[in-house]
Amino acid sequence: MTEKTHTPRMGRFNPIRQLMLLQRYGQNHPWKYMLRVTLLVTVYSAVLLALCFVPIAMFGDAPLSQVWPWMLGALAGVAACAALGAGFGVLMLKWTTKEAKVPHDVDPDTLRSAQRHLRRGELSGDPQLDRLARYLAPQSERANSNRFFALFGLMAGVPYLVFTGIQFANGTGDTFQLFMALFIIVVFALAWPWARKHKRNAQRLRKAYDAEYGPFDGETSSHRDGSGRGGTGAS
Repeated sequence: MTEKTHTPRMGRFNPIRQLMLLQRYGQNHPWKYMLRVTLLVTVYSAVLLALCFVPIAMFGDAPLSQVWPWMLGALAGVAACAALGAGFGVLMLKWTTKEAKVPHDVDPDTLRSAQRHLRRGELSGDPQLDRLARYLAPQSERANSNRFFALFGLMAGVPYLVFTGIQFANGTGDTFQLFMALFIIVVFALAWPWARKHKRNAQRLRKAYDAEYGPFDGETSSHRDGSGRGGTGAS
């Protein structure tokens, strides 16, 4: 059997711990997560717009009566883009978590350790931790599938590349657009093999789990995965 591993507990304000908590909340409350992201981006943008526009109105030639309509228009545009982006993210999130969501009360340390072993495609030696990793394996496979990358590329990368190509064909493109287009191409060229590797590792963990513990019944809970308040599942 694989040697049992030990994972140090993260501090309360550890950024990775907060990321695990955010992932847990987002997967279990996707629409509330979308609303909060939209509100957060909107409020943050309002502060930035105020810092930009108010000094112009106070010390520039344009009076505040002319500045604030532009400020509200820009804020409305930012809020719409934030809602669109958050909505797209939630739809992708619901697709990748169709077969398995992060348990709503899983301990962040346990989740981090399970995901690490899932990425490696190796069992930890801890039955509870391995069970959680096996439970999340379908999520990893869907998130790293060719279909997911193709959909993400069609929704995000291809429109920008087409728009940039049209502008350069008309002679109105600039260097920054060309740099961004090349950046998108390079990112996808590097990310796709990386995703394929993690999908294969998730499949390998599936097989290793079934060989070590027997067929998986497809269920998990805080008691089974060791995510209760009393344990980490990785000690």
